Amino acid sequence: MKWRAAGLLVLPLAVGGVRDAGPARREAFRDPAVVASHDGALELTLTAARGSTEVGGRRVFAQVYNGSYLPPTLRVRAGDVVRVRLVNAIHETTSLHMHGLAVSPVRNSDNVFLHVSPGGTQDYEIRIPATHPPGLYWYHPHPHGRSDEQVRNGMSGALIVEGLLDSFPELRGLTEHVLLLKDAQIGDGQIVHRGIGDDAMRTVNGMLNPTITLRPGETQLWRIGNVGADLYYPLTLDGHRFSEVARDGHRLARLVPKQQLLLEPGAREEVLVQAAGPGTYALRTADFNTGPQGNRYSGTVLATVRVAGAPVTPIALPEKLLPVADLRGAVTGRRTIVFSESADGDTFFVDGRTFDPGRTDTRVKLGAVEEWTIRNESGELHDFHIHQTHFQVTEVNGAPQAFDGYQDIVNVPLHGEVKVIIPFTDPVIVGRFVYHCHLLAHEDKGMMATIEVGRH
Repeated sequence: MKWRAAGLLVLPLAVGGVRDAGPARREAFRDPAVVASHDGALELTLTAARGSTEVGGRRVFAQVYNGSYLPPTLRVRAGDVVRVRLVNAIHETTSLHMHGLAVSPVRNSDNVFLHVSPGGTQDYEIRIPATHPPGLYWYHPHPHGRSDEQVRNGMSGALIVEGLLDSFPELRGLTEHVLLLKDAQIGDGQIVHRGIGDDAMRTVNGMLNPTITLRPGETQLWRIGNVGADLYYPLTLDGHRFSEVARDGHRLARLVPKQQLLLEPGAREEVLVQAAGPGTYALRTADFNTGPQGNRYSGTVLATVRVAGAPVTPIALPEKLLPVADLRGAVTGRRTIVFSESADGDTFFVDGRTFDPGRTDTRVKLGAVEEWTIRNESGELHDFHIHQTHFQVTEVNGAPQAFDGYQDIVNVPLHGEVKVIIPFTDPVIVGRFVYHCHLLAHEDKGMMATIEVGRH
């Protein structure tokens, strides 16, 4: 088998606050490099190693993939096979998880129980079903107890399943950007570990406040991913609104207008942006407070959007996309999952227990469609994520939610709850995997549980 080096594709994003964290001389936005599949296969080697890399225009030492804080974006089609050779050149155990993909969780596929020791190599083979939803996904390490540190260092990248807009002739050929949001804490020339959000440099594709350019009236597709470890990103774009096409890799039934996008840790948004008149606008992330037991951190300007040049006639956006099945009439069972934490914030629990990879916490029969109530008994925000499948959010703190599509991450309010409907109907997901809070510091301190989907 031949193992190819990587390529890339990237785009910027901006988030709210009042501080401009950008460098004195602003950079033009750059999409990440791209590695694309050919003849039904994508093959590459990812080497996890500590070394010098560039973050926000500064040279720092960090643990990254292939020497870059922004590793390649992988672009595939439904039905492809992804073969990744993971070389572990760091001093601790690591692994590889394809976040959001509805693929097998066993053997050398998307198996979070498969670990690679220091100095070791592991070949992964992930077969993407021919029916897989098109959209934005991402990859990152998932070794329990070390996920937070490794993702904080920059070990995360995007994966795109092509075809999101293929069914809509009026939307084909749009300029597309990938905006990957990461935060870095730097001290003494290296990535360091401080409290969540403390002195965090917010970057878009590893850049500080890059400039994204559109022509007046132009429509672009922005694929925005929160691929950092722990921070929330409430995003706004001055003078504009977003038209939400897909959430967490799942195309919606209609375009949803949004003044603000809230990207929880691990979440993705794919949106259309139609440029206003000539001018300069800020993409911002706002100040955020995760609760009295949690963290407060400042927002900033993530990117500058420059609208200039010859105007174009804005395209008419479709009122509807494609139908999405409402799962509310298909529920076969119900259960409640409780997130909680110790008073000192050092230990986190799912149903009163910390994570044990040798224990199976939940068993589900293939074909079940279950309503889960996710309850947060702590004084800080958590977000709920389940591997291998998606869900439909039906209630938040008792308030019914409008149905427009699926997602794989949802925010769970402090001292509150959400209800979701999860389909365990795809035979490809038979096996054992996990669900957890995607604030990786919380996951590493115990807020994760195992689930097994079986045929009997």
